[in-house]
Amino acid sequence: MIQQLILAAEGHGPNHPIWPELKELYWALAAFLIVFGLLWWKAMPAAKKALSDRTERIAKEIDDAAKASTDADTRLTDVQTRIANAENERQRILVEARQTAEALKNQIVAKAEDEAVSIKSRAVTDIEASKGQAVADLQSEVAALAMGAAEAIIAKALDAQTQTDLIDGYISQVGASK
Repeated sequence: MIQQLILAAEGHGPNHPIWPELKELYWALAAFLIVFGLLWWKAMPAAKKALSDRTERIAKEIDDAAKASTDADTRLTDVQTRIANAENERQRILVEARQTAEALKNQIVAKAEDEAVSIKSRAVTDIEASKGQAVADLQSEVAALAMGAAEAIIAKALDAQTQTDLIDGYISQVGASK
């Protein structure tokens, strides 16, 4: 056994564990070259095509991602613009509402003032009418009393025409003094 190991270490003999016989080495090399040539001839174009397709797919995915990123940026800008426009619209609506409220307030105040003037005017007119009515009632009452007093006093001395002239003169005098 030791002898075989020594022979194997020297590289001699048919049972060398590492190196086969030379004929086997040539046939193995020829088979390898044939298989390698076939693989190079048939498999290499498919491998190149697969690698090329993969490169194209990755490039397409990168382009799609860049396009999606650009679209997202565009959408973001659009949304930010809409938000800014909404804020401006909100401010415009608030200003318009304040102006409308102020105008409505002024209109209501003016209407209330007009109604107050109208009510005051009607009150003055009513007061004047009541005053006129009271004066007229008072005049007729005074006239009736004066007539009664005058009739009682003058009934003995005056005739009817003189008595009527005296009463009318008295009523005119009382009406003019007011």
